[in-house]
Amino acid sequence: MGPVLTVDIRLDHMERMTDSTGMIQHAVGAVPDFATGYTTDDNARALIVALGLQSRPECAEWWGRLGRLADRYLAFLVYTQRPDGRFRNFVGYDRRFLEEIGSEDSFGRALWALGETVKGQSNTYYGRVAAKAFERAVSHVGALSFVRGQAFALLGLCAALEGGFLPGDVRPLLELLVNRLVAAYRRHHGPKWHWFDEALTYSNGVLPAALLKGATLIGSEEGLRIARDALDFLTETLLSGDYLEIVGNQGWYPRGGRRALYDQQPVDAGAMVFAYTTAWRILGRREDAEGAEKSFRWFLGLNSEGIPLYDPDTGGCRDGLYPGGFNSNQGAESVVAYLLSCFWMVEAGLATVSLPAEEVPAAG
Repeated sequence: MGPVLTVDIRLDHMERMTDSTGMIQHAVGAVPDFATGYTTDDNARALIVALGLQSRPECAEWWGRLGRLADRYLAFLVYTQRPDGRFRNFVGYDRRFLEEIGSEDSFGRALWALGETVKGQSNTYYGRVAAKAFERAVSHVGALSFVRGQAFALLGLCAALEGGFLPGDVRPLLELLVNRLVAAYRRHHGPKWHWFDEALTYSNGVLPAALLKGATLIGSEEGLRIARDALDFLTETLLSGDYLEIVGNQGWYPRGGRRALYDQQPVDAGAMVFAYTTAWRILGRREDAEGAEKSFRWFLGLNSEGIPLYDPDTGGCRDGLYPGGFNSNQGAESVVAYLLSCFWMVEAGLATVSLPAEEVPAAG
């Protein structure tokens, strides 16, 4: 199945949201809101997208711009890493740490970003710096207790293993996290509920995607079966019609309860793009390619309100969809979710890149 989409990629808003410290957390409209400071979560995801786009030949003209962004995001992760290897998450605009230890999610996302950097940049200073930070962090993987933190960390371990980077051999930890996700699914799944927890909440697509990657690397047939079942459950729940209908953050979807339809968040649409592009690359099922396309089109207006969230004028993405409208702010999480979705679609061979007119290299 060849590319079915042309994705519009601009760096304008990503650069607008990034200063000499890192990526600012929130915005007022398309203007960075300095008072909200920074997070490890946002800078980790931004590092993945900056280095990912830099690796694409279509973005060769942006190599320097993307490199400067990646420098700041990696430096931010190094800054927020504690001496014991864990990470702080929230940082004030004055660069003061606002907590002693960040959430498990932020730890997992940081490890994912470091793993991807090690994998794709093994012969550069990015890779060498990321490798040291990864080695300091990896000993804490076994202490993770929440499934999303485990899934994010599992993606980092998978990337490190795929890149041939084996600090103390990451395979046993990879097997540990695969087995924990399998065990969580066994505990919670039941008739009409094929899931890892008692509710569908945020970043749902990351769970089957991480398990698909991990189970493939260690050869776990049970893990692969559970990942497929969980992704099919998401498809039945969120994509039964003509468009993606994300679980809303005003109540989520508890098992046996009422599903919240709003507010829908770009980060959750991005997680579904990630899940389907991962499944397409591993399983080759046509329905996963179709799921990836529909999930991406959520950003473009194929959603319950028929409203585009991506803003081609700024290169940013609006922060949420609600009944009859959207949140007009364009924060870090949203623009990174959109750009990561573009990258994943292109990497999976399901989309081609459209550069803004002023970015297209002159002929000859």
